[in-house]
Amino acid sequence: MKAAIILKDAYLDNFDNCYDIIIGCDRGALHAINNNIIPDIAIGDFDSVNKNEYELIENKIKKIIKLNPVKDESDTHEAIEYVKNYDLIEVLGGISGKRIEHLFSNIIDLVNYNNVIMKDKYSLIEIINNNDYSFRKEYKYVSIFAIDDSLISLKGFKYNISDYLLKRNDPLCLSNEIINNPKIDIKSGKLLVIYSYSD
Repeated sequence: MKAAIILKDAYLDNFDNCYDIIIGCDRGALHAINNNIIPDIAIGDFDSVNKNEYELIENKIKKIIKLNPVKDESDTHEAIEYVKNYDLIEVLGGISGKRIEHLFSNIIDLVNYNNVIMKDKYSLIEIINNNDYSFRKEYKYVSIFAIDDSLISLKGFKYNISDYLLKRNDPLCLSNEIINNPKIDIKSGKLLVIYSYSD
């Protein structure tokens, strides 16, 4: 089972509806409608839309979960919680934008849920903690950061390492590049992986 959560800055030009459920998160619901995508559900406090925009959301989307704007968790977190038992949750958007604190909050969600990835037009972010991992070769750059101090080896990259203890405060694996048949050996730890197409 695969879920999509559409945020307000999601890149939707090449949207492929291969999802079992689509959630429009807050203003992301309006963004989806404006791109001819009708989510199955809209979730949010909708404080980022005006009255007419909210009425459009109500008219187009069958199920709406309206959250109290005074709450402890973000709208994105609540949307993830709604589909947390799905095999894969793709959060579309949430990487760029003016509110960088939301990116940090979204990354915390990635760390806490093993089935969530985030992507936009230029980047993709995910968590890995095992060796059964296939690197995404369509991207130019791959950066690896330790969530927990991690003992890892990398082969098939521009910069390879062997049995290196990548600590949480170590940026050594920033902007690496895949060369051929990339492999990672994780002896311990948990990693944040960020892909980018170009500079």
